[in-house]
Amino acid sequence: MKKVFIILIVACTFSSVFAQSDESNIISISAHKVVYFSDYAKPIVEKKINEWQVKDEFEKTADWQKRVNETTRAAKIKELTQQCEKDYLAKYTATLKPNVSLAGFYDADNEVFLLSDPVFGNMIVAVPISEARAFKQNWSSVQLTPQYFIENDVLALASLDIYFPQQNKHYTYSNQASLKYEQAQVDYNFNPIEIAASTSSSTSKGQQTIGEKKITVGKSQVDLTIPETNASNANTFVVIIANENYKSVASVPFALNDGRILAKYCQRTLGIPAANIKVHENATYNDMRLAIAWLKNVCDKYEGEASVIFYYAGHGIPDASDKSAYLLPVDGDGRYVATGYKLDELYDKLGAMPTKSVTVLLDACFSGANRDGKMLASERGVALKSRPGQPKGNMVVFSAAQGDETALPNEAEGHGMFTYYVLKKLQDTKGDVTLRDLSSYVIREVGRTSAVINKPQTPSITPASAVADTWQTWKLR
Repeated sequence: MKKVFIILIVACTFSSVFAQSDESNIISISAHKVVYFSDYAKPIVEKKINEWQVKDEFEKTADWQKRVNETTRAAKIKELTQQCEKDYLAKYTATLKPNVSLAGFYDADNEVFLLSDPVFGNMIVAVPISEARAFKQNWSSVQLTPQYFIENDVLALASLDIYFPQQNKHYTYSNQASLKYEQAQVDYNFNPIEIAASTSSSTSKGQQTIGEKKITVGKSQVDLTIPETNASNANTFVVIIANENYKSVASVPFALNDGRILAKYCQRTLGIPAANIKVHENATYNDMRLAIAWLKNVCDKYEGEASVIFYYAGHGIPDASDKSAYLLPVDGDGRYVATGYKLDELYDKLGAMPTKSVTVLLDACFSGANRDGKMLASERGVALKSRPGQPKGNMVVFSAAQGDETALPNEAEGHGMFTYYVLKKLQDTKGDVTLRDLSSYVIREVGRTSAVINKPQTPSITPASAVADTWQTWKLR
């Protein structure tokens, strides 16, 4: 009998790996210290935009308005960001060299070598079998020329030119290549057959898609100092809906920033894999339904082992007839509840999913007012007290405001007030906080801050009856 060991590595695309330093905006690449791209670009673009948009003393108002408007400002931000991208790559890759070695034997069946770098991980390179022996024998003389790009706010390796000067031969690693590496070794000394599989795969479009969203982060310390932890939360799944720019009603200040920063905390602080976090910016009605459908499918497959975090920042509206509450998609109209997503339906769907826990965070009010206190529908002059709905299943709901209150912004921090204090507590505790302590902190701080400006806002915590005695000990990480 024979014993077969099979090692299988399938690589479609590539994603970089970095070691995090004590400062959250600094990453270590070997001996290199590299800041996150957003932290590098933001102050540069802000400074230049602030200078560019100033009306010149000798500039006519009409000419200034033509030069500086929403369209031209967005174009200018894009232009400056692209230049920052080039400068960032030039600055941090000038002396950065991969430390690549051969890993494993040549896979003759697939005609590939497996390479490895301590920072950038495994790479599969196609080498014809007729050239494979020379490739391996001459590796000590190889010359490597990397090409980098920016992915997930940090440097990543897009391609690697592998050159053997004596043979004048080039080979190429590309993060877009679809390749498979297999290695089989046979040992005839043992009877049972054992199989150990190790799979390394990642996805990357290889495109430099750094845009305005990477540099419009507010100046709050909760945005700039996001704790990195060793937490592992592989069975937690997150849907974030951040609705700021509505088609028929007023915008919701800072909602996009709320969602983007919470997503970073979920990944960096709570240890939730990026693939488990779905962020829907300016979500339509269908976007919201698809987000819930994705959660249901995932939870069904995990058969009760999944935990869920559902976050919403945006408008909420009440039904004047029965006081039921609705989340408002960006294509909805504040005058017509039929264009909204009913909160009772959301609770029913989330509560019916097989889960360990569901934590719902709603930075919205359901009185018919927006974050500045004005009514969404001009003919409605009085805020209504909506019926909050009853959570179901293994669910606890954190709501930003009660009754006819408004979910206020914290303009100094660039967030909704409720979301800011959620993020602040996650920052202070590095995510290691019970929902009891998180809720107590948010209720106290939102209440104090809103009282100072004489606009009362009282967050509320509502658990489903099934978890009324247990939710307080839950943690998000």
